[in-house]
Amino acid sequence: MSLKHGILGLLEYGSMTGYDVMKLFSESLNFFWNTQTSQIYRELDTLEKKEWVTSEHVVQKDKPNKKVFTLADDGRRELIRWLDEHSAKNTMKMRDEMTMRVFLGSNGDKDILKKELIEYRQINKEFSKRLKEAEGKLDYREQLTGKKGEKIYWLMAIKRGYFTAKCNIQWVDECLELLEL
Repeated sequence: MSLKHGILGLLEYGSMTGYDVMKLFSESLNFFWNTQTSQIYRELDTLEKKEWVTSEHVVQKDKPNKKVFTLADDGRRELIRWLDEHSAKNTMKMRDEMTMRVFLGSNGDKDILKKELIEYRQINKEFSKRLKEAEGKLDYREQLTGKKGEKIYWLMAIKRGYFTAKCNIQWVDECLELLEL
């Protein structure tokens, strides 16, 4: 996935300010695609230059003016092109710093590695809790979008997150057992 396609997908739900895109991103896509606020704004500018989104400056009284972005027809076509070109092979291209640290762990301090693994387990438990909270809001979020049936796709992504967290926790437990041998 690229950030641009995530933003195009969010704008499919309706016109938004950069702040709205960032907020929705952090409440949804951020579970599996980390980004910074500055990257979102930079990408919105790039998408506008490509004419995949349009923007309108809205003058407000008693508030700062805002820029509202709308998905353009070319942006919608690009989103669909990207969705329909998905390749499962590309998902196996990964960079996993934690696994690399474990692989090279014999060169470091075993106690530090154990602490890092325990912390990683806790991070995955917290991630699982956040997924549960997000799952509890799916009906409400679907109503906000006005797109019936959308929830099922979000639920599939959440389930992937659950399985990933569960496997990571199990992996940590097994690594800690091996380190005790």
